[in-house]
Amino acid sequence: MVELRHLRYFLAVAEELSFTRAAALLHVSQPTLSQQIKALEKSVGAPLFLRGPGGPHLTPAGDALLEPARRAVVEVTDGVRAVRDTVNARSGTLRVGFSLGGAGRLTPSILDACRRALPEVRLVFREFPVGALYHGLTEDRLDVALTRLPLDAERHVWTVLFEEPRLLAVAEANPLADATVVDLEEVLTLPMPTLDEVPTQISDYWLLNDHRNGERADVQGSPVSSPAEIAHLLMHDPAVVSIAPQTVRHMPPMPWLRFLELPGVAVNSAVVASRQNDRRASVVAFHQVAAAVARRLLAVPAAVGPVGTRKTAVAVSCGG
Repeated sequence: MVELRHLRYFLAVAEELSFTRAAALLHVSQPTLSQQIKALEKSVGAPLFLRGPGGPHLTPAGDALLEPARRAVVEVTDGVRAVRDTVNARSGTLRVGFSLGGAGRLTPSILDACRRALPEVRLVFREFPVGALYHGLTEDRLDVALTRLPLDAERHVWTVLFEEPRLLAVAEANPLADATVVDLEEVLTLPMPTLDEVPTQISDYWLLNDHRNGERADVQGSPVSSPAEIAHLLMHDPAVVSIAPQTVRHMPPMPWLRFLELPGVAVNSAVVASRQNDRRASVVAFHQVAAAVARRLLAVPAAVGPVGTRKTAVAVSCGG
């Protein structure tokens, strides 16, 4: 019999293409994950993954199951949430996630404005690294998040708050520290941090793997998941460099790092995001309030529209 947890485990492995990473994201042991995948394969009567030195890859049967599994997990999750919303109609809760490098200095103003705009809704605020925000939305542990692109357009919707450059962060002891601009080709030869519990889509983006002609970044050091952890890694090992949104350069312990312009790398968007099928009034209102705060404080026409609209905002400096 196929159970919902089997499908969640299957999707995690299919998206990460790694039993190790999938087990870490699911907070289960790798043997447990493997056993559950084998149970699912027995239930459907076909192998779902080809296991090899390069990691697991979907078989034709796995490809056939992928989209139905995604739909099933989303529909069950949304159904459970609808029941909760009915039960808690008079005292609903909105779980709000944010990261230090997400909306930057707009974060306190957005959270305060939403608290005042939604007085009948209980707002629960949680701080997470970007990777955990992604999974929190996907797995229905968060309702909205102040975070960064990229996200998954099949699972998430977002409203752009502002755009800003991606910069190269280096330690004071790095040979590039005295530069103001660095060539992208040179950056691609340098080691970068090992990003912990981050979906491949996000890690590829911040490691510039889309610029490497099919190659992947040389990652070094203990796994890190937050701007502060990355900063300490760079200071401990000055040979390692990192890509960061402009916002983080004024955050502790960032003053001990140097931030260099990186021509040829697209700007990054700070967004308010939610789940694709979550159309509750409180969620839509959170998007609208966050966008209004961005317009007011940044004095630019931030992207505003119904949940699901993805527009491009004017590039601004939000570093303070």
